Amino acid sequence: MSIYSNIISSNKNINFTILCTQLEEISKKFDFENVILKKNPFKQTNIFNKILSIIFVYLYIKFNKNKFHVIEYFTLPFISVRKSINVVTIHDLRKIYFSELFIINLIFKLIYKILLSTADKIIAVSETAKNELQRYFNFKNIIVSYNAISEEYHKKVNSSELLKIKKKYKLPKKFIISVGHLEKRKNFLRLIDAVKILKDNNININLIIVGQKSDQFEKIIRRVKKFNLKSNIKIFSKLDDYELLCFYKLSKLFVYPSLYEGFGIPTLESMSTNLPIVLSNSDIFREITSSKYCYFDPNDPLSIANKIRFVLNDPLIKKNMVRFGKKRIKKFKPSYISNKIIRSILK
Repeated sequence: MSIYSNIISSNKNINFTILCTQLEEISKKFDFENVILKKNPFKQTNIFNKILSIIFVYLYIKFNKNKFHVIEYFTLPFISVRKSINVVTIHDLRKIYFSELFIINLIFKLIYKILLSTADKIIAVSETAKNELQRYFNFKNIIVSYNAISEEYHKKVNSSELLKIKKKYKLPKKFIISVGHLEKRKNFLRLIDAVKILKDNNININLIIVGQKSDQFEKIIRRVKKFNLKSNIKIFSKLDDYELLCFYKLSKLFVYPSLYEGFGIPTLESMSTNLPIVLSNSDIFREITSSKYCYFDPNDPLSIANKIRFVLNDPLIKKNMVRFGKKRIKKFKPSYISNKIIRSILK
């Protein structure tokens, strides 16, 4: 949202219309004179609602008195509108990546190819995502525009506020943190296995997992109980943005074991809060971090455990990571990225 707030506030001569399902949540963040907010009554909770949502958006654009020069979509499917520049933002290709059946994989590839071929421009959130799109579909009209980090993460939080959060959630004195929805691709089960390996080797670490409940929530809870790690691992699912910021600032290390990402916002959040980072050895994470951090095999809990132990025990490594992060995070400022988006779409 910070990118588009920046685009809107720095282009006051352009009128913007935002159609969304959660109007109440974004109304304060887009309180600008040149913005019209319109509620989409169809939340995309199932395939039927998705179809209704797309039809609603199309009809609103088609029959609205205003003429839209540029239309950007953030979800598939979409219907392109003639006489407008149709832009689609693609965050990842997880539907294709995680399709276990060949026929399902083929269907998703076909859907993506048909729909994206009608877009005038495609925004990919990383070079890695762009490469995936080109590998599968050979599209040429792809713009790379990184996600941005909210300005909130550059604010200082005083020690008394941190202490309040620490007491409120009964956080341990020292802990490492991992952030992401509790779903399969986030790979939290192997991270829990890594904590168990460390504990078996007399390295007692505390892990905080922050993420909304999803398909692996019950498995994660069972794994924690099975390994008798309830005193070592705590899970939080309903933190607000400020509380999450405080959790980052209170932690000693960020761990990102994800199997697949199109980008990975928590990487930026942890950089902004001056944390050392260990993460999966994937193209996207190496791209975001310029291969300057510490990487493990996400399929091997022992590899995860060894990297956590290595970084926690090396003050110089941690210091160098934090120093680099302060420089690197400047590439993800909303102002820098929003200007690039405007130039790329309108050129």
